[in-house]
Amino acid sequence: MTTPEFALLVPIKDGSTAKSRLGVGEDGQRGRLMAAFARDSVTAACACDGVEVYVVGHPSALAELGVEVLPDEGGGDLNLALSRAAERVVRPGRGIAAMLADLPCLRTADLAAALAAATVRSFVADAAGTGTTLLAAPPGTALQPRFGAGSARAHELSGAVALTAALSSLRLDVDTTSDLADALRFGVGDHTALVASSLA
Repeated sequence: MTTPEFALLVPIKDGSTAKSRLGVGEDGQRGRLMAAFARDSVTAACACDGVEVYVVGHPSALAELGVEVLPDEGGGDLNLALSRAAERVVRPGRGIAAMLADLPCLRTADLAAALAAATVRSFVADAAGTGTTLLAAPPGTALQPRFGAGSARAHELSGAVALTAALSSLRLDVDTTSDLADALRFGVGDHTALVASSLA
């Protein structure tokens, strides 16, 4: 199956607001780790045929990757930021997707498979089954993001279809120290491996 053409939005925060539930090192070290997650996520996404990747928000962590950065126009509301970014990149015949940046294990093949399967507005739940790591809207369909606590259920209630294929690397988002341990066992990208080794 050929992957449809998609614009992929990846929201990225300033590292100074790194997740406090990730109990490794000091704030600055957590920021370095989050930046590494984002680099690995975006690097894998950029290798996906037919996908144009856009960062939404903070550009500094990915300056070397040459990805176009869109402003965060959400005023602190992630879903509003994604909706406004989607308006900027909509093109005839092109779908729009949003993917979290805390997917250090992401394999390009899993992302490609998910987008190929998104013939209707679809989402990929995280490993816990409660969050969402990817939301995809095919051409002519509004993104309507519902990220946040309980987003898998929120996306389902909004009419999105859950993709049930394994897509293991696309489900392993990292919010906690336990998540990081799971990701390291699964196999993370080069940037995350380097930073994680310095925290060991």
